[in-house]
Amino acid sequence: MRRLLAIYTIILAMLLYAPILVMAIQSFNKSPYIGSWEGFTLTWYKVLASDEEAVQALLNSLYVAAASSGLSVGMALLAGMAVRRRRSLTLVDLLTYPPLVLPEIVEAVSLLLFLAALGAPFGALTVIIGHTAFNVAYAYIVVAPSLKEATRYEEAARTLGASPLRVAATITLRLAAPGLVSAAMLTLLLSFTDFIKTLFTTGPGFETLPLLLWNRARRPGLRLESSHSALAALATVMTLATLLVAAAYTMVAIRRGASLERGNTIQR
Repeated sequence: MRRLLAIYTIILAMLLYAPILVMAIQSFNKSPYIGSWEGFTLTWYKVLASDEEAVQALLNSLYVAAASSGLSVGMALLAGMAVRRRRSLTLVDLLTYPPLVLPEIVEAVSLLLFLAALGAPFGALTVIIGHTAFNVAYAYIVVAPSLKEATRYEEAARTLGASPLRVAATITLRLAAPGLVSAAMLTLLLSFTDFIKTLFTTGPGFETLPLLLWNRARRPGLRLESSHSALAALATVMTLATLLVAAAYTMVAIRRGASLERGNTIQR
């Protein structure tokens, strides 16, 4: 039975990571086309480094991701502080969970129609609004439990005479810090890699890295930057950046879980 499980795990890993491995290998291929290996080269990464359009798209992605992440975590923090003392489900909880399960294409279309009805000029601002509108739900799910854990310690500090400002600075934010960091990294990752909502909320002249990759993949080979190997190099860089953030998020989440478990053990 163990051998069958091991074989199943290997097959599953191959299905998940084989396409990524092939993509990474192709990015070092001298040939611009898939299917013919002509030797190892770093040419496509040099092409990518000198590609002003790709660099600008990367800066746009980082700008949108940072802005959306900051807004999402800030709004989640305020919402969590407003309802954390209630033990039953609140209106905030009921409004938060649906965006997590709705199809992303439905969310994107609703954003498009809403922004168009407002007459908003589509561009960087509408992309940030679109990302924040749904990233805040993910941030709230991560931040809210941290705030609830801090409640009893705040009450003890207030009983001992600490001011509300001091309680917030020395207890609330410190205890909620792991949740805030986790939420920031999660929303940063979601925003940086988002394609569908970005496609429906962007305007002429504003392109993020996922959009650039999609536009070039639709017409491969029209120029050097859109050849198969150049696309592989761009996708590999994007994958590495995403994996680094995901690894950092996982480490913070593991440490947070271990910290909460130690706290529960001490209370027992």
